[in-house]
Amino acid sequence: MYSNKSLVALLALVGIAMAEVVPFRACSVNQCQLAEVRVDPCARDNPNAGCTLKRRQPATLELDFTPEFNADTLSASLNWVRPDGQELPLISMDREACKYTNCPVTNGQQQTYKVEIPIDKKFPLNAYTIKWTLKAPNGEQCCFTHDIKLIR
Repeated sequence: MYSNKSLVALLALVGIAMAEVVPFRACSVNQCQLAEVRVDPCARDNPNAGCTLKRRQPATLELDFTPEFNADTLSASLNWVRPDGQELPLISMDREACKYTNCPVTNGQQQTYKVEIPIDKKFPLNAYTIKWTLKAPNGEQCCFTHDIKLIR
C-alpha cells in the first residue's frame, strides 16, 4: 500500500508529465539560466508552435531557473509585447513571486516558479508574444518570452 508521501510524489509526477514543454526566448536583459518552461494546458499543432489556450480556462506556467544573483524577494510581471515593442501588463496577475517559488533566491541554486494565470473571457482572441519577468528589488531579473494564441 502507498504511503501518503508516495502518493503525493506520484501525483506530482503525473502533473509534471501533463504540462507541455514550450519553446521560449531569453530577454536581452536576463540574469538567469533558464532551463525549461512548461504550460498546462497547451494545445498545439507542432512542437515549435506556441500554446493555444482557451478563454475562461486558467493556465499554469512553470519555469525552471537558476538565478545569477541573490535576493530576499522577487516580483513577477506578465506583459503582452505588441509588434511595435510596447508592453501591456496583465493587471490581474499576482505580483508576489515568492508565493510561487522559494525565497530568498540564491545565486546558482536551481528552483521552479509555478503560477496559475486566469484567462478572462474579455481577453481578445488573437496570437500574442508574452513576456515574463521575475525581478529582484535591485533590478536583477529572470526574463523570457513565449508565444500563445487565445481561442474560444
